[in-house]
Formats: sequence, C-alpha cells, structure tokens
Amino acid sequence: MGSIKEDYVNRNRLIVGLVILAVSMTLVIFGSIVLLRYWNSGGAATGQREPLQGLSYCSSNQLRPCILSFSLDAANSMVINLLADRRATNVYLRVRQGEHETIYECQKVEGFSTNLACTGEKLPVGEALSFIIVSTKEDVALAEGTFPIIGLAIATPEIYVTPTFVPAFDRPPK
Repeated sequence: MGSIKEDYVNRNRLIVGLVILAVSMTLVIFGSIVLLRYWNSGGAATGQREPLQGLSYCSSNQLRPCILSFSLDAANSMVINLLADRRATNVYLRVRQGEHETIYECQKVEGFSTNLACTGEKLPVGEALSFIIVSTKEDVALAEGTFPIIGLAIATPEIYVTPTFVPAFDRPPK
C-alpha cells in the first residue's frame, strides 16, 4: 500500500510542477511581448519631437529636400532654389542668422513639379546660417540644416540694343 500512496504523491508533484512551468512560460512570453511593444513604440510622444530630416546642398545621393542654389534676382532679393518631394511643395523657408530670422515665401517653379524658388531678403555669403523648411498647412518643420552659402549667382541685366537707322544712300550696294 505504501508504494501506491507514493505514486499519487509523485503524480501530484509532477502535475503541480507542470502547472508552475506552464504559468511561468506564459508570463515570460507575455512579458516579452509587452517589452517588445514598449521598445518599438519609442517614437515621439506628446510633448516630444522626432528628429527632423536633414537639409543640405543637393548632391548625387538624391536626398530631398535639398538646396540647389542661391542667387540674386534683378531687384537684389535673395532667391533660394530648393528641390523638394512631390508631397512637400506647400512650404516656406525660415533662415536664422544669429538672433535674426527671415521668412522666405516659396513658389513652384513653372514646368517643374518638385523645384521651388523661395524669395526674400539678401543673405551674407560665407556665414553659417540655419535653414528650416516649414509646411504652410500644419506649420510644422519638415527639414533643417546649418551651413554657409558658398556661392551666389547674380542675375545678369538684359541689354537691349536699339537698332539704328541707316539711310538708303549710306548703305553699301548689293
């Protein structure tokens, strides 16, 4: 009889052990799922900002938005030419020079779906400036970068030559 009682005790210990193992495994799996979701949701929360996309001069790596060129128009205003994404063409440009900030209104360049021309006050060449592209609809910064203006294209004035009248008797014979 003693051995039958020992079999029941051993069987009960085995059942309790399996139940404890199953509960432990369930807790480990559930905890891993919760921890994984927490790490994956590490994006910006309320009151925090995600890092902005970088902004620099356009290059062969085709990152957009980027700055194509700087120029002066005939009215001596600064024109900043941007290459943007198709979905980010309703923007304006904020340029910071120390404590001074200037807003540049951006317009699509006719004939190009992703080229923008932003016009505003003249900027100094060679000084590091902070450029921020901002969406006009949501007023949210889309990209930013700090770099100097390394070159400036100056608009060439158009020269008109008025034709001069040469009397018929002064013309060489044909």
